[in-house]
Amino acid sequence: MRIPTGNLESYRSGIDSVLDDLTLSTDAATLRTCEGADLELLAEAFRQLVEVMTCIEADSRIEDGSQTPHRAGGEDITELGEYALKLQGNLATLVKQPEFVDQQDRVAGLTVDLALWVAAHGGRLDSIEELVDALALIANHTSDPGELGQLSTVMARITGAVSRVIREDLEKINPGRPWRVLLLNRGIVATRSHDPATMEEAFTLLIRHLPEDAAQFFASGMQQMEALNYPAHVRQVMEKYHRQWTMNRTLH
Repeated sequence: MRIPTGNLESYRSGIDSVLDDLTLSTDAATLRTCEGADLELLAEAFRQLVEVMTCIEADSRIEDGSQTPHRAGGEDITELGEYALKLQGNLATLVKQPEFVDQQDRVAGLTVDLALWVAAHGGRLDSIEELVDALALIANHTSDPGELGQLSTVMARITGAVSRVIREDLEKINPGRPWRVLLLNRGIVATRSHDPATMEEAFTLLIRHLPEDAAQFFASGMQQMEALNYPAHVRQVMEKYHRQWTMNRTLH
């Protein structure tokens, strides 16, 4: 499966391809988003979105770095990203229908592409539920350790752009909150990459933000080491963290 990069041309071509396929379907005339928009209106919204993103990229290439009346700042990118992710959510809803199941992975990848673009242009991610679902779908359909390492890096870039309000993680009573799921899933993806450095980075972030989940995460990780016969160098990293957190739990 293609690992998202945030490249605008990839995003543009991917959106065009998905919308073309939906338009050619026998049910195109009856397709409606959750807000009641038809496919033609959704396609036009995406076309305008890509035009704006293209203009922003062109402006960002100004070498002197001066702010111009047409140059978007971080808040502008954040607002655009919020709108764009809602469009992606509408598209994801459409392809959940049985006849479009083959498009789900592509739409998930485009959702992540969009988030990476927002992050790269200084924007903030203020809502991440759809994004976390998209990352999970990509992870579930990726088995190559090298690609999983790339995906862990993608997740790190997205984590770094998540808004401070979400990072504060005040709703700890909800185990399904997207921020928690994102950090736990990144730890799993990093483990599946078989790369110790990638694991260390993901585990450090997990411990910092989810200390209450760390012991169980590493205990489950050790069970997976045995069940799936992970390589010795992967097992060593997991054992190190498991020992640390087993001792912490014993002492406290």
